[in-house]
Amino acid sequence: MMRVMGMAIALSTSALVPSAPARRLPRVPGAARGPKATPWCGGGVPPGSPRRGPGRFAAASVALGNSAGSENSIAELAERVADAGAADLGVLSKMEELRSAKFFSLYSVDMLANCAYLKDGLDECEFDACEVLPEEPAPERLYGRDLDEREFNLDSWARLDPPSEDYYNLESYPEGYTGYDGAHVWKFAYEKLCFAGCAGSRSPALGDDEAANGWRAVFDRSVSGLHASIACHIVDDFSEDDAECLAEYDRRVGDHPERPRNLHFAFALVLTALAEARPALASFVFDAGDAENDARLRGKVQALCAEGLLDAPELAKMAPLMRSAAVTANECLLAESPDGESSWLEEAGIWQMRQRSRAMLRVMDCVQCGACRIHGKVAWFGIATALKVIYDKVSDASPLSRVEVAALLTTLAKLGTAVRFAQEMDTLREELADE
Repeated sequence: MMRVMGMAIALSTSALVPSAPARRLPRVPGAARGPKATPWCGGGVPPGSPRRGPGRFAAASVALGNSAGSENSIAELAERVADAGAADLGVLSKMEELRSAKFFSLYSVDMLANCAYLKDGLDECEFDACEVLPEEPAPERLYGRDLDEREFNLDSWARLDPPSEDYYNLESYPEGYTGYDGAHVWKFAYEKLCFAGCAGSRSPALGDDEAANGWRAVFDRSVSGLHASIACHIVDDFSEDDAECLAEYDRRVGDHPERPRNLHFAFALVLTALAEARPALASFVFDAGDAENDARLRGKVQALCAEGLLDAPELAKMAPLMRSAAVTANECLLAESPDGESSWLEEAGIWQMRQRSRAMLRVMDCVQCGACRIHGKVAWFGIATALKVIYDKVSDASPLSRVEVAALLTTLAKLGTAVRFAQEMDTLREELADE
């Protein structure tokens, strides 16, 4: 059962530094791996899929709808949803199959964008695994579509780089271990962007009852959950030795109970957004220039959306609880000093999460590993899209773009395989202890 009270977001950097070479584990059954993996930055856990081979959890199942526990805690609901999702090989396989299509794997990312937040630790990455090359030839139809769909929105949750003719294929550079150390980037995110880490913040602690479902906790858990997901992918590519792999997993994730919990939360968050976005996806055009490909992709997305996991009662409760907690946020308060001699306006509102979400995407420009930057930007853009779907209105007047749909489903696959990998590490720990 997930602990809501005293929720901690990892603020130390001791577990953010990568070490040793990586190993690549088998993916979910039926999913192809692609060329040699080039992981995302150094400070996290990378997800790999079933570590000990297909079918390891084939018979596992987690019943939803009759679980004991709090019905008003999104953290506990997320824990049950993530457990069920990791045990459902059908769902994981559909996610992996979708992300391999070029609609979902190609993104235009500015590899020359300057870091606007950090001045130290920005030496160019010299590892071969960090190098990425754009897709040849450039995907002209996707480029034209992304240009047409790009609009400026002052209140957006994130702004991905303007499209150029340089598109990068995530399947050509799978998430894994590169040797790059991104600890400085995560340290900045935790200390300057997360609500629990901001110096002088007067926001309620994440352990307070009234904040358990609040937007501050949602943002902080999302950052930590993405970090844990990246760490899982790194560990998956770490070593062929089970004991070494487990030790590295525990160092990065397993020895910090809040990290797997936040990973579960991030997965359930994006899955909730997919469930909420189903009406919009039903009429979404995936490929206007190829009717056959459009029908094929729509069929695959609809098959995923029809999975019973997306209709679980626990999942259905998450978005209303999150929105209900956000409604109580005041936009502006008049605060006074204890002696009453001075007063000031203290702002508080969900716009603060939008602002931090945009900054979280921009801080990825401080990542000097090319492969890491691409995966980091796409993954956070996927989470930002999930937040948009849950908190904002998605309609014909405000539709989802190609890159939003692609990033949402790609990030869901990343998080799903990470949750699965973490569960397999727990099982491996038990097996090694019995030997």
